[in-house]
Amino acid sequence: MRSGGRRTTPTAREPESAQAAYTEAVKRLARQPQSRAALRQRLLRLGYADAAVDAALDRAQGDGYLNDQEYAAALVRRRSRGRGHALIAQELRAKGVEESTAGPALAAVDPDTEAEEALALGKSLLAHRRLVDAQALTAYLGPRLSRRGFSSGLVYRVCRLLSDEWEAAGRFDSVAERD
Repeated sequence: MRSGGRRTTPTAREPESAQAAYTEAVKRLARQPQSRAALRQRLLRLGYADAAVDAALDRAQGDGYLNDQEYAAALVRRRSRGRGHALIAQELRAKGVEESTAGPALAAVDPDTEAEEALALGKSLLAHRRLVDAQALTAYLGPRLSRRGFSSGLVYRVCRLLSDEWEAAGRFDSVAERD
């Protein structure tokens, strides 16, 4: 055992065995769904041979344990709360999901729902803020929404809408005029 209580990563006992790689793959997929590319990397790091890994992944896919389309769709559903299209697409790429597989899953994100998420996030970020004017609101909120993967057009619309709401409600702190 290493410090921190985590077990060290086991190495493949039968590196050439497609059956052993398959067993390891199914065991890992039972714990957590993964993309084919990510699982392939993990099995190779454990020491399984390329041919054994490819055969094991083909079998796991044929048996229905491994499905990148379902994985991508599930990840998009989980991540779409509070995150924008671009950040989810970046995560799918990082997990090795091909663009042809990620595209249909990302297309399932409703633009109106994404706009509602961005607006709700913007309101929550501003809930306890004191800002001087619309420019300060945009300077504070814009980068935070952009980092969450929302498009620049959507960020602009949300900042504009919230600035108008704050202006109408008189929520901006006015700087006291001095003589």
